[in-house]
Amino acid sequence: MQVFSIKKQKPLQKQASDLLNSIFEKNPNIKYKEVCSYAKIYPDSIKIIKYHRPIVFTNFSNRGTSAILVNEENSEEQDYLQKSINRTKTKISDYVLCNNFSHFATFTFDPSNSKVNGEENRHDFQKMSSLLKNWLKTEQLNHLRRHGRRFRYLIVPERHKNGAWHFHALLENYKNETENFYTRKNKYITVSELKSKKKEKNRKFITRYKLGRSEIAPIKDKTKMSSYIKKYITKDLIQDKNAKRYWSSRNLKQPEIIENFITESQKIPEQFLTAKHDYHDIYTIPLNSSYFTFLKYVNKLENHFKREKLHIKI
Repeated sequence: MQVFSIKKQKPLQKQASDLLNSIFEKNPNIKYKEVCSYAKIYPDSIKIIKYHRPIVFTNFSNRGTSAILVNEENSEEQDYLQKSINRTKTKISDYVLCNNFSHFATFTFDPSNSKVNGEENRHDFQKMSSLLKNWLKTEQLNHLRRHGRRFRYLIVPERHKNGAWHFHALLENYKNETENFYTRKNKYITVSELKSKKKEKNRKFITRYKLGRSEIAPIKDKTKMSSYIKKYITKDLIQDKNAKRYWSSRNLKQPEIIENFITESQKIPEQFLTAKHDYHDIYTIPLNSSYFTFLKYVNKLENHFKREKLHIKI
């Protein structure tokens, strides 16, 4: 049997520490709020970030929800560079989990191609990214004429060991022509790939991409793809002043962020814990789980009692 203790909710300034109270009294125009957790809502799951202790934010209205966001990656943030890497990885992960990318593609550049114009240019990020962007623009228009709509994309660059740039892409419902990768029509296939006994059934190349070698295959698991594509966000990429970390089509969806999705006293089962940090823990809960149904029920109760100006603990 669950026991409910109900008491009147105190005003925020009464709950704050003595220090915050003194600040509030001396500066009555300062606005602040207490946040103990936030949630990101994805189509298939919900990610809950729960602080070990509630955090008070001042002047939060100037910064929006970005003020409450913390490190959501497994790697710790030892310096500003790692913070920057983690922010980029989280942004990419949000895009992957919120959208229905159907294919993973890789684009390289042939130095003998007249537009690439030599091996030296393959090492120039601005030139190679410009070539790919022009191809994407043309391909989008072609896709629109043929299929009545543009495809969505997310592009992440990678620098090869020899210094040449190539690009990885997630594409949503790309329907232009592709052909079997293991065919002599593919001018960039190697002899060893042709002779290989292990041929991936769905591996293809994009016939309209003429700048170099291309590969495209369907995405089977977007959660795994989210982890996979993030590995290309490295310190070398972040430190290269000329390299853009990623670029995407403008109409990509992003997760809804809900502050204080759960209260400080609410416990989440350990089975959903995905990462632990010094100041917060991260939980990932599938939307079809019984625990998510329970959370929705609890939140409905809490919202009811808040409207009644009461406070409930479960």
